[in-house]
Amino acid sequence: MTRRAPSLSAAVLLAASLAIVGCRANEPEGTGGEAPAVATPTPPPPPAPVAPSPAPAPTPTDGTPIPSQAGPAADLPKDRPLRAAFLVVNGVYNTELAAPYDVFHHTRFHTQPGLEVFTVSPDGKPITTFEGLKLTPDRSFANAGQIDVLVVPSARGSMDADLQNQALIDWVRTAGGQARHVLSLCDGAFVLAKAGLLQGIPVTTFPDDYGRLSQMFPDLDLRINVSFVDAGKVITSQGGARSYEAAMHLVDRLYGQQVAEGIGKGLLVPWPPDPRTMSSWIIEPAAVVPPPSAATPAPQGAPGPG
Repeated sequence: MTRRAPSLSAAVLLAASLAIVGCRANEPEGTGGEAPAVATPTPPPPPAPVAPSPAPAPTPTDGTPIPSQAGPAADLPKDRPLRAAFLVVNGVYNTELAAPYDVFHHTRFHTQPGLEVFTVSPDGKPITTFEGLKLTPDRSFANAGQIDVLVVPSARGSMDADLQNQALIDWVRTAGGQARHVLSLCDGAFVLAKAGLLQGIPVTTFPDDYGRLSQMFPDLDLRINVSFVDAGKVITSQGGARSYEAAMHLVDRLYGQQVAEGIGKGLLVPWPPDPRTMSSWIIEPAAVVPPPSAATPAPQGAPGPG
């Protein structure tokens, strides 16, 4: 469509009116030479604002809202904190390590006893994250002690080299089998799968690696396009920024909504999450399971590459 130019007379009048309005708007009050003051009529007050009707919250794709717990789980120990061990190896990714670490560490400011967090590497020697941070682990496999929550962040070798480290896989199998909860972030799901901890439960992982996880472990019940999957004992997450959501959810399960809300305020992580801004999730109906006894046999390893 051809846009017609305004006539010369119309353009001149428009420019003149804009110039007058612009000058008067920027002129200090009380100036204006000999021009007589002109009384400006008082505009009527604006109508009172009307709050818009809230949009209905969409239902997550799996139809399951995140349940919040009124208070702490009934079977929490009263005389000691739960111990959360973070597996760290060379090439571990900063976000998948730091996001749940921060969330769990902040429980101590909102409940007593909160979670005790520490890092564990195979030999206790310093490691370097994928992004270049130098970390000295708190413990090694040999002196890790009792672990209530095992956290397996993603690392550069989670889909290949780390799966060939038999000592690492054996330790994850044993520690995860005896833990109350196991949490993986991003490609940490590959390590759990190799250790045999994901058999018979729904799981998820980093979106770009859905195909690879299915190819390497075809028997897994993989769920896609969800922030995290809570299968009871084991929680798997997409990772990245979604790592906060999975960690906050576990805190809510353990210590109740009030504690999770307090942590969320401190970290600026909204909780409970707004379904309109959060991706979907999956929570299995039998999400609450008793912790295994020390006599519970460790699960057998799942077949992996090589």
